[in-house]
Amino acid sequence: MLLAILLILLQTGTTDLQILLTTEFSERRQILLWIAFFASFAVKVPMVPIHIWLPEAHVEAPTAGSVILAGILLKLGTYGFLRFSIPMFPEATLCFTPFIYTLSAIAIIYTSLTTLR
Repeated sequence: MLLAILLILLQTGTTDLQILLTTEFSERRQILLWIAFFASFAVKVPMVPIHIWLPEAHVEAPTAGSVILAGILLKLGTYGFLRFSIPMFPEATLCFTPFIYTLSAIAIIYTSLTTLR
């Protein structure tokens, strides 16, 4: 995500969100930035292909840390994606909507099958 933010800064000269929301990025640039933001936020959420770190983090963390992790930090990935990626990169969001739906369906099926064992 840092590289994506630096790319935005180099292209626009600012990181002010109000200005960035009105900035028109090319479709190719939107796709590149959307992928960079998605990769960062998917780790934070955590999405199914890259969720392996979460059980270990809950086991290793003290109880208070696990509560904060589950209650606040995991939700920040979703908030960040909704707050930044969708409004700043609308064309890329439309392009990747089927991908997100597919990942979500896989996550639902995967977690359902995991609970059956």
